[in-house]
Amino acid sequence: MLEFVGNQPIDVIGPIPQTFRLAFGNTGGASWVAPFAIFLLIARAIASASLIFTGLTRLPMTASWDHLVPAWFSRLDPLRRTPVNSILFIAVVVMLLILLSMLGVREQEASQLLSNASVVHYAIAYVALFALPLVGALRPRVPGWLKVAAAAGLFASLVSLLIAVYPIVDVVSKAAYATKIASVVLLTNAAGVLLYRAGERRRKAGQ
Repeated sequence: MLEFVGNQPIDVIGPIPQTFRLAFGNTGGASWVAPFAIFLLIARAIASASLIFTGLTRLPMTASWDHLVPAWFSRLDPLRRTPVNSILFIAVVVMLLILLSMLGVREQEASQLLSNASVVHYAIAYVALFALPLVGALRPRVPGWLKVAAAAGLFASLVSLLIAVYPIVDVVSKAAYATKIASVVLLTNAAGVLLYRAGERRRKAGQ
Protein backbone atom coordinates (compact mmCIF):
# COMPACT_ATOMS: atom_id res chain seq x y z
CA MET A 1 0.00 0.00 0.00
CA LEU A 2 2.77 2.45 0.91
CA GLU A 3 4.58 1.61 -2.32
CA PHE A 4 1.64 2.83 -4.42
CA VAL A 5 0.21 5.52 -2.13
CA GLY A 6 3.58 7.06 -1.22
CA ASN A 7 3.24 10.43 0.48
CA GLN A 8 -0.44 10.76 -0.38
CA PRO A 9 -2.97 10.49 2.48
CA ILE A 10 -4.23 6.94 3.01
CA ASP A 11 -7.99 6.59 2.93
CA VAL A 12 -8.67 4.59 6.10
CA ILE A 13 -12.26 3.96 4.99
CA GLY A 14 -11.21 2.27 1.76
CA PRO A 15 -7.44 1.68 1.66
CA ILE A 16 -7.69 -1.42 -0.54
CA PRO A 17 -9.77 0.25 -3.30
CA GLN A 18 -7.43 3.25 -3.14
CA THR A 19 -4.40 1.00 -3.63
CA PHE A 20 -6.04 -0.96 -6.46
CA ARG A 21 -6.93 2.24 -8.30
CA LEU A 22 -3.39 3.58 -8.02
CA ALA A 23 -1.83 0.23 -8.92
CA PHE A 24 -3.90 -0.56 -12.04
CA GLY A 25 -4.76 2.97 -13.14
CA ASN A 26 -7.78 4.23 -15.04
CA THR A 27 -6.65 3.18 -18.50
CA GLY A 28 -5.00 0.18 -20.12
CA GLY A 29 -5.73 -3.51 -20.25
CA ALA A 30 -5.68 -4.00 -16.48
CA SER A 31 -7.87 -1.00 -15.65
CA TRP A 32 -10.90 -3.29 -15.19
CA VAL A 33 -9.22 -5.10 -12.26
CA ALA A 34 -9.71 -2.23 -9.80
CA PRO A 35 -13.49 -1.76 -10.37
CA PHE A 36 -14.04 -5.52 -10.25
CA ALA A 37 -12.04 -5.88 -7.02
CA ILE A 38 -13.91 -2.93 -5.51
CA PHE A 39 -17.22 -4.55 -6.47
CA LEU A 40 -16.16 -7.75 -4.69
CA LEU A 41 -15.18 -5.76 -1.60
CA ILE A 42 -18.53 -3.96 -1.58
CA ALA A 43 -20.38 -7.27 -1.90
CA ARG A 44 -18.35 -8.71 0.98
CA ALA A 45 -19.01 -5.62 3.13
CA ILE A 46 -22.76 -5.81 2.51
CA ALA A 47 -22.86 -9.52 3.29
CA SER A 48 -20.75 -9.09 6.42
CA ALA A 49 -22.87 -6.19 7.67
CA SER A 50 -26.03 -8.18 7.05
CA LEU A 51 -24.67 -11.18 8.97
CA ILE A 52 -23.50 -9.07 11.91
CA PHE A 53 -26.75 -7.09 12.05
CA THR A 54 -28.79 -10.30 11.99
CA GLY A 55 -26.83 -11.67 14.94
CA LEU A 56 -27.03 -8.42 16.92
CA THR A 57 -30.79 -8.15 16.52
CA ARG A 58 -31.21 -11.51 18.28
CA LEU A 59 -29.30 -10.45 21.41
CA PRO A 60 -32.12 -8.39 22.99
CA MET A 61 -34.52 -11.25 22.19
CA THR A 62 -32.38 -13.81 24.01
CA ALA A 63 -31.88 -11.42 26.93
CA SER A 64 -35.64 -11.15 27.12
CA TRP A 65 -35.93 -14.94 27.31
CA ASP A 66 -33.82 -14.78 30.49
CA HIS A 67 -36.03 -11.95 31.81
CA LEU A 68 -33.12 -9.50 31.78
CA VAL A 69 -34.99 -7.02 29.56
CA PRO A 70 -38.73 -6.49 28.97
CA ALA A 71 -40.73 -9.16 27.13
CA TRP A 72 -41.37 -6.59 24.40
CA PHE A 73 -38.01 -7.52 22.83
CA SER A 74 -38.98 -11.18 22.36
CA ARG A 75 -42.26 -10.61 20.55
CA LEU A 76 -42.26 -12.24 17.12
CA ASP A 77 -43.85 -11.10 13.90
CA PRO A 78 -46.96 -13.26 13.41
CA LEU A 79 -46.12 -13.94 9.75
CA ARG A 80 -42.32 -14.11 9.51
CA ARG A 81 -41.64 -15.24 13.10
CA THR A 82 -38.80 -12.74 13.44
CA PRO A 83 -38.15 -10.59 16.55
CA VAL A 84 -39.42 -7.41 14.92
CA ASN A 85 -39.19 -5.27 18.08
CA SER A 86 -35.64 -6.37 18.74
CA ILE A 87 -34.72 -5.63 15.12
CA LEU A 88 -36.25 -2.15 15.29
CA PHE A 89 -34.45 -1.40 18.55
CA ILE A 90 -31.02 -2.40 17.18
CA ALA A 91 -31.66 -0.48 13.94
CA VAL A 92 -32.45 2.70 15.90
CA VAL A 93 -29.36 2.28 18.10
CA VAL A 94 -27.12 1.73 15.06
CA MET A 95 -28.51 4.77 13.25
CA LEU A 96 -28.09 6.94 16.36
CA LEU A 97 -24.46 5.87 16.73
CA ILE A 98 -23.78 6.61 13.06
CA LEU A 99 -25.40 10.04 13.25
CA LEU A 100 -23.67 10.97 16.49
CA SER A 101 -20.29 9.89 15.14
CA MET A 102 -20.66 12.28 12.18
CA LEU A 103 -21.51 15.40 14.19
CA GLY A 104 -18.90 18.08 13.57
CA VAL A 105 -16.29 15.75 12.07
CA ARG A 106 -15.14 14.51 8.68
CA GLU A 107 -15.97 11.10 7.27
CA GLN A 108 -12.65 9.41 8.11
CA GLU A 109 -12.81 10.58 11.73
CA ALA A 110 -16.39 9.33 11.97
CA SER A 111 -15.32 5.93 10.62
CA GLN A 112 -12.46 5.73 13.13
CA LEU A 113 -14.77 6.68 15.99
CA LEU A 114 -17.14 3.82 15.23
CA SER A 115 -14.35 1.32 14.59
CA ASN A 116 -12.33 2.16 17.69
CA ALA A 117 -15.37 2.29 19.96
CA SER A 118 -16.14 -1.26 18.80
CA VAL A 119 -12.53 -2.32 19.44
CA VAL A 120 -12.69 -0.93 22.98
CA HIS A 121 -15.81 -2.98 23.76
CA TYR A 122 -14.10 -6.13 22.51
CA ALA A 123 -10.94 -5.28 24.45
CA ILE A 124 -12.89 -4.88 27.70
CA ALA A 125 -14.42 -8.32 27.21
CA TYR A 126 -11.00 -9.85 26.52
CA VAL A 127 -9.47 -8.12 29.56
CA ALA A 128 -12.08 -9.85 31.72
CA LEU A 129 -11.52 -13.16 29.89
CA PHE A 130 -7.72 -13.16 30.28
CA ALA A 131 -7.97 -11.98 33.89
CA LEU A 132 -9.87 -15.10 34.97
CA PRO A 133 -6.84 -17.44 35.09
CA LEU A 134 -4.85 -14.75 36.91
CA VAL A 135 -7.19 -13.25 39.51
CA GLY A 136 -10.54 -15.00 39.09
CA ALA A 137 -12.10 -18.16 40.39
CA LEU A 138 -10.11 -20.23 37.87
CA ARG A 139 -6.73 -19.10 39.29
CA PRO A 140 -6.01 -22.02 41.68
CA ARG A 141 -6.76 -24.67 39.06
CA VAL A 142 -4.83 -23.57 35.98
CA PRO A 143 -1.27 -24.58 35.01
CA GLY A 144 1.57 -22.09 34.90
CA TRP A 145 1.84 -21.99 31.12
CA LEU A 146 -1.81 -20.96 30.86
CA LYS A 147 -1.22 -18.11 33.29
CA VAL A 148 1.68 -16.90 31.14
CA ALA A 149 -0.49 -17.02 28.02
CA ALA A 150 -3.32 -15.24 29.85
CA ALA A 151 -0.92 -12.53 31.04
CA ALA A 152 0.24 -11.96 27.45
CA GLY A 153 -3.35 -11.74 26.25
CA LEU A 154 -4.25 -9.39 29.09
CA PHE A 155 -1.32 -7.11 28.24
CA ALA A 156 -2.26 -7.03 24.54
CA SER A 157 -5.89 -6.23 25.41
CA LEU A 158 -4.85 -3.40 27.73
CA VAL A 159 -2.59 -1.95 25.02
CA SER A 160 -5.46 -2.02 22.52
CA LEU A 161 -7.60 -0.17 25.06
CA LEU A 162 -5.01 2.57 25.40
CA ILE A 163 -4.23 3.08 21.71
CA ALA A 164 -7.90 3.04 20.67
CA VAL A 165 -8.37 6.57 21.98
CA TYR A 166 -5.44 7.86 19.89
CA PRO A 167 -6.52 8.86 16.35
CA ILE A 168 -4.56 7.66 13.33
CA VAL A 169 -6.19 10.24 11.03
CA ASP A 170 -6.38 14.03 11.13
CA VAL A 171 -9.14 14.97 13.58
CA VAL A 172 -10.77 18.21 14.60
CA SER A 173 -9.72 17.73 18.24
CA LYS A 174 -7.76 14.83 19.76
CA ALA A 175 -9.28 15.51 23.18
CA ALA A 176 -12.80 15.51 21.76
CA TYR A 177 -12.04 12.31 19.82
CA ALA A 178 -10.89 10.49 22.97
CA THR A 179 -13.81 11.91 24.96
CA LYS A 180 -16.34 10.65 22.43
CA ILE A 181 -14.97 7.10 22.51
CA ALA A 182 -14.75 7.07 26.31
CA SER A 183 -18.29 8.46 26.58
CA VAL A 184 -19.75 5.81 24.26
CA VAL A 185 -18.02 3.01 26.18
CA LEU A 186 -19.06 4.34 29.60
CA LEU A 187 -22.67 5.03 28.58
CA THR A 188 -23.19 1.66 26.88
CA ASN A 189 -21.70 -0.28 29.79
CA ALA A 190 -23.72 1.77 32.28
CA ALA A 191 -26.87 1.04 30.26
CA GLY A 192 -25.97 -2.65 30.27
CA VAL A 193 -25.56 -2.66 34.05
CA LEU A 194 -28.88 -0.89 34.54
CA LEU A 195 -30.68 -3.31 32.21
CA TYR A 196 -29.14 -6.30 33.97
CA ARG A 197 -30.11 -5.04 37.42
CA ALA A 198 -33.64 -4.25 36.26
CA GLY A 199 -33.92 -7.75 34.82
CA GLU A 200 -32.65 -9.29 38.04
CA ARG A 201 -35.28 -7.39 40.02
CA ARG A 202 -38.03 -8.57 37.65
CA ARG A 203 -36.81 -12.15 37.85
CA LYS A 204 -36.71 -12.10 41.67
CA ALA A 205 -40.15 -10.50 41.80
CA GLY A 206 -41.55 -13.28 39.60
CA GLN A 207 -40.17 -16.09 41.75
